[in-house]
Amino acid sequence: MQTMKSAGLPIRSIGAAILTVAWAAAYTGFGPIRSYAAEESLLGGKVTSSNGAALAGIPVRARRANSNITVSVYTNSRGEYSFPGWSDVAPGPHTVSIALPDFQPVKREAVLLSAGSAAKLDFNLQPRQAQVSEATIAEIVMGLPGTDEQKFLLAQCGHCHSLLWALRNPHTKDEWLQIVRRMAGETRSTTDRPGTRSFDQPRYIEPLADYLASIRGPGSSDQIPFRQRPRPTGEASTRIVVTEYDLPRGGQRELYMIRGDRRFLWAHDVITNEKYAYYSDHFSNFLGRLDKKTGEVKEFRYEKPARQEAPDPNTASRAGMGARSEGTQGVDFDHEGNILIAGLRFDTKTEQFSPWSPVEGGVIGVAPDGKVWTFQGRSGALRMYDPKNGEQKAYQVPPAPPEGYIYGTWVDDLGRPVFMGWGLSLVRVFDPKTEKHTDYPVVTPQSGPRRGDSGTDGRSWFGEYFGGRLGMIDPTKGEIKDFPLVPDAKPFGAPFAMPYAAAVDNKNQLVWATDFSSSRIFRFDMKTEKTTEYWMPLPYEVRHLWVSETDERPTLWIPSYRPPSQLVKVQVY
Repeated sequence: MQTMKSAGLPIRSIGAAILTVAWAAAYTGFGPIRSYAAEESLLGGKVTSSNGAALAGIPVRARRANSNITVSVYTNSRGEYSFPGWSDVAPGPHTVSIALPDFQPVKREAVLLSAGSAAKLDFNLQPRQAQVSEATIAEIVMGLPGTDEQKFLLAQCGHCHSLLWALRNPHTKDEWLQIVRRMAGETRSTTDRPGTRSFDQPRYIEPLADYLASIRGPGSSDQIPFRQRPRPTGEASTRIVVTEYDLPRGGQRELYMIRGDRRFLWAHDVITNEKYAYYSDHFSNFLGRLDKKTGEVKEFRYEKPARQEAPDPNTASRAGMGARSEGTQGVDFDHEGNILIAGLRFDTKTEQFSPWSPVEGGVIGVAPDGKVWTFQGRSGALRMYDPKNGEQKAYQVPPAPPEGYIYGTWVDDLGRPVFMGWGLSLVRVFDPKTEKHTDYPVVTPQSGPRRGDSGTDGRSWFGEYFGGRLGMIDPTKGEIKDFPLVPDAKPFGAPFAMPYAAAVDNKNQLVWATDFSSSRIFRFDMKTEKTTEYWMPLPYEVRHLWVSETDERPTLWIPSYRPPSQLVKVQVY
C-alpha cells in the first residue's frame, strides 16, 4: 500500500491574430476491425482532417450510457485509435465524441459496443477558429506582447481565476496598482521576500501594474491574443488511456469563477487502495469515496476538531484570492488502511470518524514505521504520534520567517519529514534520529519548490512551481538537482510551465509532474532523465498526483480541482 507523502496549502488585438486550426466530423459506419492496442478492443477507427490527412494526438472520448465514466484514447501517427480491451470501455451503448479548440466538435450517440467484436468509427474533422476562452494560462501569456519576466508575473494571476477574468476590463495604472495590491493581500504586498518570484511583493507589484496598464489600459482592445501550443503527437505521448469519473457537486466550467465557490466540489487530493479512490474537498468538510470498478461515489461529512492553532493571517488577508478554505487538502492512509483527514480517522469498515490528532491536522505524513507526523508551517510545530502505543512527541524546527514560508511536506521512505521552502528557495529535511534539520538550497533560486513525493531509495522529487523544473534531493548523499519539465526551456520563461506537484512510481522508476499553466502532465524517466509530455482531453487544474503501483501498467490518479471537478485515472502502455 502506498501512502500519501505530499500535502500543501493553496495561486484585441493587444497584439496579433490568434493561432488556430479547427474541426468537424463525418461518421463513416461500423464494421469489424483489428485492434491496434489489444485483441479484445471494442472500438477503434481513424481520424483525418478535411483534406484527408491523418491526425495524430487527437483524443477520442467514449462515455458509457447512464454512467459517470468517460474513457479517452489518442490517435497515433497514422490517425488510428483503439480502446484497449483492458480499458473501462464495456459492452453496451456509448456516446463517442471529439471536442478540441481547433476543430468542429463531433458527437455520435447510441454507439452499441458488443463483446467479441470491434466496432469501427472513423471521423473527418473540419477546422474552426479557436477561441481565447478555450486557451490555457500558458497560451494566453505566450500570445501577449512583453518580456518573459512580465508574462511570468501575469501568469500567476491564473492561480485563483482565469486570466480572462483579470483582463476583461481596462484600467489606468493607478487602478491596476490597487487591484494588484488587493490580490496580493495586505501582509504580503508590504514585504519583499528574496527567496521567491511570487508577484505579491513590493518589488513586483508596480512592474506588474505597469505591464497590465500597457496591454489593458484605457482605450485598449478587448480582443486578447493567444498562441496555441501544438499537441504532442509522438508515439509515447499517444499511448495513453485517460478515464474520467464525474463526482457529486462537480459543477460546470464557468469562465469567471473564482477559486472556492462553495456551490461546487473542489477535489484537492486523492489516494487509492485496491477497491476505492478517496478524495478531499478543499472548501467543505466531505471525504469522498469512488468505487474504481463501478464509478459509484459516496461522500461522508465530518466536523473538524477545534482548531488549536491560529489561522494564517496572510491567508485571511488575501480576500482577492478567493474563499478561505473550510475543508482540507491532505488525506492519507494509516497502516491499518483507515483514512486520516483533518485531525480525524475514518474507519473504512464502520464508515465512522473519530479524533486521532492533538491538532486540527496541518500537513499529514505517515512514516514507513506507522508513525504519523503533522506540521504547522508558520509556527514550525512538528509533532509525531505513534498509533501503536499512543506516544506523542513535539519538535521545534525553524518557523518560516516573514519573507517566506513552508508549503508541501511529507515523510520520506526513510522516515524523515521533508519540507518544501516555497518562499525560501530551499528544501528542509528533519532527521528524527538526531532531532536536527538540514537546509538544502535549490539549484534554481526563487523556483518555488511546492509539493512532492519520495521514492523507496530515499530520494525525494518535487515540482518547482515558478521555475518550471522538476527537483530531486537525496539527503543521504547531500545531493540536490533539478531538470527542466519542458526540455530546453529556461526557468521562468516560455512555455511558462508550472509544476505544482510530483509523484514517484517506484515500480516503473518514473516521476510524474503536473503543469498548472496548461492541460498537460509529464512523465520523467529516472534512468534516462528524459520527459514525455501528455496532453489531457479536458483542461484539468491539478494540485496533487497519486501513483497506484499495484496496477499492471503505469497508473496515475489526478484530482481535477476546478469545476467540473472529477477524479481522473491515467494509464500508459
